[in-house]
Amino acid sequence: MTPPATSNKWVVGETRAVDPTPGADCDASYLVTLTRGESKVRSMVEFVAPAAVASIGYAREVLAPFLADDELPRRLIVSRDGSVRVVDPA
Repeated sequence: MTPPATSNKWVVGETRAVDPTPGADCDASYLVTLTRGESKVRSMVEFVAPAAVASIGYAREVLAPFLADDELPRRLIVSRDGSVRVVDPA
């Protein structure tokens, strides 16, 4: 019997609201903690003002496409139209 494959993906952990980056024209911001094995990183997800769709769940969802990457972006900005821009790569 083959042992189960181990996942190399980042696992989303604690997510909390934080103050947006000064001068970023964002009115909502979340700090997301992610882990993979012994590694632990934080990514900030910010929403451009006025942020009608900002939420902890959406902040986590925005990071989903990056979870298999070796390094995660440190900061992402979500525009009003829902597009995501990496502002501070790993």
